[in-house]
Amino acid sequence: MSIDLRGKRVLVMGLGLQGSGMASARYAAQQGAQVRVTDMKSPEILAPSVEALAGLPIEFILGQHRDEDFIWAEIVIRNPGVPWSSHYLQVAREHGARIEMEIALFFLACEGRIIGVTGTRGKTTTSSLLYAIIQASGQPTLLGGNVAGVETLSLLPQIHADTLVVLELSSWQLEGLAPHKISPQVAVMTNISPDHLNTYNGMEDYAEAKANIFRHQHADDIAVFNYDNPWTRRFGEQAPSHTYFTSLQRGGSFERGSEHVDPFIFADTPLAGQHNQENILLATTTARLLGIPDEIIAKAVRSFRGVPHRLADVCELNGVRVINDSASTSPVAGQVALEAFDAPIVLVTGGNTKHLPLERWPERIVERCRAVVLLAGSGTDELLPAIRAEVERQGRPDPVHGVYADYKQALAIAVDLAQSGDILLFSPGFTSFGMFLNEFDRGDKFVAYIQALA
Repeated sequence: MSIDLRGKRVLVMGLGLQGSGMASARYAAQQGAQVRVTDMKSPEILAPSVEALAGLPIEFILGQHRDEDFIWAEIVIRNPGVPWSSHYLQVAREHGARIEMEIALFFLACEGRIIGVTGTRGKTTTSSLLYAIIQASGQPTLLGGNVAGVETLSLLPQIHADTLVVLELSSWQLEGLAPHKISPQVAVMTNISPDHLNTYNGMEDYAEAKANIFRHQHADDIAVFNYDNPWTRRFGEQAPSHTYFTSLQRGGSFERGSEHVDPFIFADTPLAGQHNQENILLATTTARLLGIPDEIIAKAVRSFRGVPHRLADVCELNGVRVINDSASTSPVAGQVALEAFDAPIVLVTGGNTKHLPLERWPERIVERCRAVVLLAGSGTDELLPAIRAEVERQGRPDPVHGVYADYKQALAIAVDLAQSGDILLFSPGFTSFGMFLNEFDRGDKFVAYIQALA
């Protein structure tokens, strides 16, 4: 049952540049609400988003948040990146406002069957592949959620009862479903590892946000979990729905409580790395549960080239294979990227910290990289001494070049260092803020720099 916004004073908190805030503002205006948008970013930065909403009756308060706007609002639609503890949300709640998120508005209004995919890593690849498989089957399908540039609410007019809606869902978006006690009819969990701990009170709190993807499912719904990850294995034992596990270690997928393993037969893929095998196993198992024939699944897997900014091949430059992994925003993602390749690596890495454990990333850097070019940032300040400690422990040459505050200078050094047969890997392992607008802007700038040389 959708929320009636007609005539309501709706404040969108966080316009952003990637779709969520724009979709909320557009949807609320089209539903007949009085709409105000507030964002701390400057009007200059947000100009493309404001332009995209031209012609709609929307008031913009940019470059600041004001208490008066949150006192004015009857409903606040918060951007996924805004913490629940925000002073402004507290002001809104104290004055009787209802706090919502774009994704909850979508779930409540969506007539189709929703397939939700979450996890710390792999959710974009898994959801994108699953979407490609469903498309290949000929069934009506759409892709949305935590996908760059997609206005999920704007998909609603295209959705009918037979539409399969694949949504990539972040922990923050899943928080937005909790007050309504709703979960997708099909839930997929890739893995859980430390991330976003600067906005959560530890791993349990972060994992519980993810768990909203299955907590409110019904007995006839479906859930698919990665058995090889301790957190998702544990959650798989708690799900109230028909539950299935996938496991590379056990060689396939199986129903909860069953000893029978259906073998993994879709390993033929252009995607590099064991982590992508995990993603493919999750997507193909879910596709089978949706009744899609194996031959269609196999063909889609063979032709799937991955998603932008995630271990994506850019080009070959003087015999050097160039890889864009700008979506790597955590140390564990940086570690996984290094483990995906056997050739010598020239790594460009670094950025700002989320205060996550470095795990075995520094060890892998020293083991696998012939050269490491560092971008400036608070995360780099954590990483550099850890690399130096590993150099001493392993008795290997110090691979570090930098630190560089100018990314073009860093990339020029990296290109110069890379030799024929090497991999030039752009996998920052930290957030992009400060030097770039976001990880997508970071990846676009990297690709543009390389392609100008090609």
